[in-house]
Amino acid sequence: MLEKYKVKDILNWLEGWAPTSTAEEWDNVGLLAGSCDTDVTTVVTALDISLDVVNQAAKAGAELIISHHPVIFRPLKRLWLDNPAYLIARHGMSAIAMHTNMDKAAGGVNDILAKRLGLKDTVVLNDGLLRQGVLDTGMEPEEFAKMVKERLGVPDGGIMWSKGSRKIRTVAVCSGAGGDYVNDLPQNSDAYVTGELRHHEWLYPAESTIVAAGHFYTEQIIAAELAERLTHEFKGLTVITACERCPYNFL
Repeated sequence: MLEKYKVKDILNWLEGWAPTSTAEEWDNVGLLAGSCDTDVTTVVTALDISLDVVNQAAKAGAELIISHHPVIFRPLKRLWLDNPAYLIARHGMSAIAMHTNMDKAAGGVNDILAKRLGLKDTVVLNDGLLRQGVLDTGMEPEEFAKMVKERLGVPDGGIMWSKGSRKIRTVAVCSGAGGDYVNDLPQNSDAYVTGELRHHEWLYPAESTIVAAGHFYTEQIIAAELAERLTHEFKGLTVITACERCPYNFL
């Protein structure tokens, strides 16, 4: 006999992994649409709840979508027919967001990013949002930037970087938009990998090599991890990782 699950069972499990109380004050996380009492047989995991992801979930008969980015972030002033939040309600689905709380969580986005880049002996920095670790062997800056590109599957033309003055062994990482921390890195950080920086954040001279690998490419890795853990924890639950692509292209 298969187990029967409700949205609240999955939400409670997620709370144990990445408590919503640890999210940044400006964030919007937890159950954002639907009901805790809805029965769940199929879940879709994703970075973003886009129109395409909602359609994938509807086609699969999913009752729940778990995303990293919140489907509702700022107050909605209008609700058009092509708004993902509208479509979620129309299909009777629920939506859970695990955003900055999942960035901070052990085994969450930044730990996965550090592991993907081959970092060892990682430590937590900046209230959980950053990780720092060491490479097995030192690398020259350009060699390191190319390694980041390959490990994260970034297309040609998708890496932005600035060359530091040191060979790279110790690396700090922050998924997504981590430009705020570029000037507060530990002095022993030979390189910093994040998703994106604003123009002025590139201007400050730094000894560290800076690599911006794209918001999408530093965070989409969480969708598969969520699916794997959910499959292991909830026997009989169908869990599908959404097919997503970066929303912009490179020339």
